[in-house]
Parts: sequence; C-alpha cells; structure tokens
Amino acid sequence: MGRITCWSCSPDLDLDIVDKTASFVARNGPEFEARIRQNELGNPKFNFLNFGDPYHAYYQHKVKDFREGKGQEPTIGGGPAPPKALLSATQQKQQDILKQVEHPFIPKDPPAEFEFIADPPSISALDLDIVKLTAQFVARNGRQFLTNLMNREQRNYQFDFLRPQHSLFQYFTKLLEQYTKVLIPPKDLMYRLKDECDYMGSILEQVKYRAEWLKYQEAQRRKEEEELEKERVAYAQIDWHDFVVVETVDYQPFEQGNFPAPTTPDEVGARVLMQASDTDMSRTAPSRNTL
Repeated sequence: MGRITCWSCSPDLDLDIVDKTASFVARNGPEFEARIRQNELGNPKFNFLNFGDPYHAYYQHKVKDFREGKGQEPTIGGGPAPPKALLSATQQKQQDILKQVEHPFIPKDPPAEFEFIADPPSISALDLDIVKLTAQFVARNGRQFLTNLMNREQRNYQFDFLRPQHSLFQYFTKLLEQYTKVLIPPKDLMYRLKDECDYMGSILEQVKYRAEWLKYQEAQRRKEEEELEKERVAYAQIDWHDFVVVETVDYQPFEQGNFPAPTTPDEVGARVLMQASDTDMSRTAPSRNTL
C-alpha cells in the first residue's frame, strides 16, 4: 500500500479517540485491541476497529506511525484539562473506557467452538472410512442422495449409522456439517476467512482470548478444589466419637406422626462447623464495655 497523504473523515468520527486507541495498541500489542473489541462490542464509536469500516485503514496507519515513533503521543489527563462543562458526555465516557481497559483482562464469554474438529469414535479403519466418504458424498450431492442411499442400503449393517438411533449418527452429522462448509462454503464464512487473511492479527487475537479463557477456567477450577479441600479437612477434624447420649426415644410400630426426616452425616458435620464458627466469633467479639 502506498503512502497515505490525505484522509476524508466523517464529522461523527472522533479522531482523538482513534489516535489514543492507536497509541495504546502500538505500546501494548494486539491483545490490548482484543480487550477493547470485547468490552466495546456494539459501540459505534469503536467501529474503526472493524476490518470493513472505512476508517480502519486510518487507524492501522496511526498504529504503524506510533510503533515507528513518527506519531505524536496523545495525552490523557495531561496538561490543563478543559472544563468538564465543555466536554460532551460521550467523550468523557470514551476517555474513561480507555483507562479502564488497562485493567487485568477477565474473560466474560467462552470462545467460539471449533468448527472443524470431531473426535473419531473407536471403530475400525474401514468403518471410519465408510462414514467419512458417505458424509462427503452427501455434502456434495444433497439430501436426496442420502435418501436414496438409505433406501438402497437399509439391509447393510455397515450403513446403520444413517439411522438417528445409532451411536455413530451424531458423529456422521458433525462430519456432514463440516464437509458442507468446505465444499459449499457460505458467504459469511468466506468473508470471515478473507478478513483473517488480510489481517493475521485477528487470528492471534482469537488464540490469545482462547488461551486467557482456558487460563481463567483453570484458575476457577483450582479455586473450587481448594475450597472443597478446606471443607474436607475441617470435616475430617470433627471427633465423631465425642458425644453424650441425652435420651433414647423408642417409637412403636403403631405410632404415627409428622416427624422430621433423618439427618445425614453431612448435615451433622455442617451443623458442627457452623457451631464452631459461631463460637469463635463470640470469643473474638469485643465486649460492650470495651472502649
């Protein structure tokens, strides 16, 4: 791409926000841009981050300038700040957003499912090839081919996976969806692949987000395991043999009444832990006479 010498900007485009975002991305890398994409999804003020936006090229140009040290670094909060009355509410909010996105990233939504991964079942290589080839031919020739094949091979046990109640039917359906996307790709898939080819950074952003999600999930799992381990240790410290029989009540078979359900050992342990916690709190609580 040649040198860009002129830009025609819409009056609605806030170049100050574009320049500040480009400066942050140049310093912090593509993962910072991914944070803004995630946090400001659907915000039209950040449409310049989208590949199809007419001002995306200007944004990329500014990022390149800042990385090469050619751009003038914008300041947030530096120098004499204009009166807040002169700043619109939208501009103030955008500046707050740029400051907030520098906090540690916490994934909110799970990443997209893999579209072209299907774990093969534990079957022979011949049966697996039959399933795969059938899915390929059905994807190419359509549902009518599948109907004719089912009618012709209804007595052939090797094609039982075409029946919905068969254990391999879900795997066959998954392969059929994947082969259909490859042989007859939809337009939205082609547009997405073209964008990823034009800007390889988007692939890195997806990988980064997936890695952050897996890391976050692993941290949550360890946290839950630690909580369960603490509860198990506290439960194991209860002396189940330290008790006193207060009274024994014998119920006759002919007696009927509304009696509470029997208490399980887990419920007893939970009550003991609650009592111990209440006792500790009462001991550490300050006296009313204490100044």
